[in-house]
Amino acid sequence: MDWFLFLVVVLLILAIGDLIVGVSNDAVNFLNSAIGSRVASFRTIITLAALGILIGAFFSSGMMEIARKGIFHPEYFTFDKVLWIFLAVMLTDIVLLDIFNTLGLPTSTTVSIVFELLGAAWMVGLLLTIEKNEPISASLQYINIESTFSIVSGIFLSIFIAFTAGILIQYLCRMVFSFQYKTRLAQFGAPFSGLGITSIVYFLLIKGMSGTTLSDSGFISWILDNTLVVLLGIFVFFTLLCIVLQRFFRINPLKIVVLAGTFSLAMAFAGNDLVNFIGVPISGLMAYQNWIGSGIAADQFYQTFLASSDIIVPPYMLAIAGLVMAGTIWLSSKARKVTETEVNLGSHNDEEDDKFTPNAVSRSVVRTSFLLGNIFSAFVPRNIKRRYDISFEKEKLRQATQVAGDAPAFDLVRASTNLILASLLIAWATSKKLPLSTTYVTFMVAMGTSLADKAWGRESAVYRVTGVLSVVGGWFITALIAFSVSAIFALIIYKGGIAGALILMGVVVTYVIISHISFAKKEKKAQSERSKLSLLDVEDLDVYIRSKKMAISFLIDLAQMYNQILNGISNNDVHLLKKASMELKELNKYTTKLKRKSLRAIRELNTVDQKTSGVVVHSTDLLQDLIQSANSLSTESLQYFENLHQPLHPKFTSIVDTLNVMMHGFFEQITEELNKDQGPDIDKLRARRNQIRDYINVNFENQLNIIRRDNTGSKQALLQTGMFLQSRDIQAVLFRISKLYARFENN
Repeated sequence: MDWFLFLVVVLLILAIGDLIVGVSNDAVNFLNSAIGSRVASFRTIITLAALGILIGAFFSSGMMEIARKGIFHPEYFTFDKVLWIFLAVMLTDIVLLDIFNTLGLPTSTTVSIVFELLGAAWMVGLLLTIEKNEPISASLQYINIESTFSIVSGIFLSIFIAFTAGILIQYLCRMVFSFQYKTRLAQFGAPFSGLGITSIVYFLLIKGMSGTTLSDSGFISWILDNTLVVLLGIFVFFTLLCIVLQRFFRINPLKIVVLAGTFSLAMAFAGNDLVNFIGVPISGLMAYQNWIGSGIAADQFYQTFLASSDIIVPPYMLAIAGLVMAGTIWLSSKARKVTETEVNLGSHNDEEDDKFTPNAVSRSVVRTSFLLGNIFSAFVPRNIKRRYDISFEKEKLRQATQVAGDAPAFDLVRASTNLILASLLIAWATSKKLPLSTTYVTFMVAMGTSLADKAWGRESAVYRVTGVLSVVGGWFITALIAFSVSAIFALIIYKGGIAGALILMGVVVTYVIISHISFAKKEKKAQSERSKLSLLDVEDLDVYIRSKKMAISFLIDLAQMYNQILNGISNNDVHLLKKASMELKELNKYTTKLKRKSLRAIRELNTVDQKTSGVVVHSTDLLQDLIQSANSLSTESLQYFENLHQPLHPKFTSIVDTLNVMMHGFFEQITEELNKDQGPDIDKLRARRNQIRDYINVNFENQLNIIRRDNTGSKQALLQTGMFLQSRDIQAVLFRISKLYARFENN
C-alpha cells in the first residue's frame, strides 16, 4: 500500500471520528427543546431524532460543496498538497470539536470546517509562495478571503436576529397563553399548533429537502414553485387536525409541534450538515481515484478535477454515516453534556447547579440590564404591567412546568416557540442565501425565549449571562483556533513529510484516548455525586431521614480525606496531600449542592415541621464547617511540603500517627451511632470526644514549649499548631452534629 493510499484510508477513518464528535456537538440543535420540555420520554425523543437523521442521510444528495463555495482554490494545488491540507483539516476538526464537547459547549461545525480549510490552504499556499520566491501577498490567491468576511458577518447577524426575535416572539406568546396555558389552549392551541407545524414543514421544504435527492422530483419542484398556496393548505389541514386531536382524543397539540420540530431539524441536519464531517475525506478519496489513473506524478497533478466537478458521495457511504450519527446520539455522553448546558441555561429553575463562574463583564451586563429594565418599566402602563407580572407568579410558573411531580426546564409553549422560530429563521436565511449557522440560531433563539420568560431571575441571571457569554465567545474563538491550529498542522505535515504526518497522527490519537478516559472518570465521579444527592428525591423517606443519610455519607468521605492529610504530613507525601486537596474541593462543591437541595426539599414538602427544617439546615451548615477546617489543614500542609521546608521531627510525626488513629476511630463511632434507629449515645461519644480533646490539648501545649525552646521556624510552627487546632475544631463539630441528631431523636 503506497503512502497516498494510506493517507486516504486515514482520512476515511478520521471521517468516522469526525462524525462522532460532530454529531455530539450538533445534536443540541434538535434535542434541546424536546429534552428541556420533557415532551416525551428520553428514549422516544432520541428514537425520533435518530429516525430523522437516518432519513435525512438516506435522501441526502451527498453534494460536497467545499470547492464550489470557494473556500480555497484546489486548482492551484497538486494532488499531494491537497491531501496534506485535508489531513491537517481533519486532525484539527476532531481535536477542536472534542474539546468543545468535553467542556459541554455548543459550537458551529460549519464555521470550524470552513476556517480549518482556510488555515491549512493558506499555510500550504504561503509555503509554495516562498518556494517560488513570490511576494507574500501572492499566498492569498490560494484562498477566497471574501468568504471569511461573509461568514463572520453571518455569525453577527444570526446571533443578533435570533436573540432579538426570540425575546419578542416569546413575549407575545406568553402574553397570549400565560403559564397556566391549559385554559387558553382550547382557544388558541389549535391555530398556534397549526401555524407551528406549517412553519416546520416550510423549513423542511426549504432547508431539509434542498440539496437532497427529493428536491429533484417534479412534485417537490411544484411545491417549491407554489409555496404560499401549499403552506396555506397545510395550515388549514393541521389546524383542523389539532382541533380534532385536542377535543376528542385529549392530545396536547403543542406536543405534536415539538416532536415534529425535533424530527425535521434532525432530518435537515443529516441532509445538509453531513458534508461538514465527511466532505473533506470523500473529496480526498475522489482526488485519489482521479490521480491514480492519470499516470502523472503526485507533485505535478493539479486538482482542476476538484474545482470543476461536483463530488458526490456514494449512497452506501451516506447510509454508513447516518448509522454512525444515529448511534452516536444514543450512546454519546458528551452529546448529552452539550445538550445539558443549553437546557440549563434556559431553565426556569433558578437553583440549577451553575457551572459558569460570574465575572466582571457578566455582572456589568446584568447590572445595566436591571437599570434599563427599571427605566423601561416606568413607561409601561400599570394595568399591562400588573397583568404581565401576574402571569409570572412563581407558583403559577412552578405548576405549569410540573410533569409527574418533576419539573422540566421549561414548558411546551416555550419549546414550541424555540422550534418554530428557529425553523422559520433558518428557512428564510436559506431561501435568501444568507450565511448563518444553525447552531447559532437555535442557541440564541433558546436564550432569547428564556429571557422573555423571566427564566433569568435575580438568583441566576449573572450565572446565565456568564454562560451565554462563554458560549458566544467560544464561537469566535472557534474560527481563530480552527484557522491557526490547522495552519500549524499543515506546516508540520508539509515540512515533516511522512514522519511529521505520522507523529501528528500519533499525537491526535493519544489526545483523543486521554480525553475520553479523563471524561469517563469525571462522568463516573459526577454520577456518583448525583446518586448521593438523589437520596433527597426518594419519596418514601421523609426529609429528615434523607438528610441524615446524606450527612453520614459525607462523614465517611471526610474521614478518608482527613486520614489522607495526616498520613501525608507524617510521611512527607506530597502526592497524597494533593489528592486529598482535590477531593476536598469536590466535597466542598457537593456540600453546597447538598445544602441547596435540602432547602429545596424543605420548601417543596409542606409536611415538614419547623423543628425538622432547623435540624436539616443546621446539619448542612455544620458539614460546611468541617470542610473549612479540613481545607485549611490540607492547604497549609500541601504548601509546606511542596515548598520543601524543614522535615518534621520524628516525635511530632509519631504524635500525628496516634492522633490519626484516634480520630479515625471517632469518625467510625459517630457514623455507627448516627445509623442507630434510637439515635446516637451521647454519653459514649462525649467520653471518646474528651479523650481526643485532652490528647490534642496536652500535645498542643507541649508543642508550644518546643517551639519556644528550639526556636522552631515560623513555617513549621504554623503547620504544627494548625494541625492541632484544625483537628480540635473537627472533633468538636463532629460531636455537635451527634448532639444535634440526638436531641431531635430523643425528644
